[in-house]
Amino acid sequence: MTKKANKQSIIDIIRMKPVWDSKEVAGKDLDYYHVTDALNRKWQTIGLYVSDAIQVFEYGNDDTWTRIIEPAPYNPDLSTHGLINMLNISPEAWRIRNDMHIILNTVERRNEYVNRIVNVNRESRFLLLHQMKDEYLQHDQLTDEHFMYLYAVNPVEALSIYFLQPIDIIAYWEWEAAGGTCEQAIQNKREEPLLPFIQAIERAEDEARGIVSGF
Repeated sequence: MTKKANKQSIIDIIRMKPVWDSKEVAGKDLDYYHVTDALNRKWQTIGLYVSDAIQVFEYGNDDTWTRIIEPAPYNPDLSTHGLINMLNISPEAWRIRNDMHIILNTVERRNEYVNRIVNVNRESRFLLLHQMKDEYLQHDQLTDEHFMYLYAVNPVEALSIYFLQPIDIIAYWEWEAAGGTCEQAIQNKREEPLLPFIQAIERAEDEARGIVSGF
């Protein structure tokens, strides 16, 4: 059995016109179908019957028979929780759920995710999310001033947003114990935008040992 490439839920499917107009063409009963998925995008696909059209849709985008013909409209009220529900991500997949809350932390980013994803399955959800994370870290980082303000209010939340990864209080304590500061985090990100927080802690520890040995 072919593995489904597109596991996106369907909320509506309508039979449209025949694929071939001529009654003499073999397979004359093959019809176009329009599918509306849970992200509110409209697809075109084909099938002899509704069940066939759904199966072809599940095989995924091929840019010919099965493709998105209308993107989802911009949703100014799209929440992370709403997006997770539309993508049918189970509570057991808590890692990607947590990542989505942190990486897609504005309504613009959530709408961008909807606009960019094509086939919906576990692999495509993860790959696009982390591709976008890398892009944000390199090209859409918090300003130094905004990060410093957030850090003064809540350093754990500020570091999570700055590194776009879940950071808990224990990780923050490790950072603080290593001598990590707001200024060090900024310097690390200037030198290496994709630096994970665990490596930032290691750098802080190395710098602290260097200071000690300098005495």
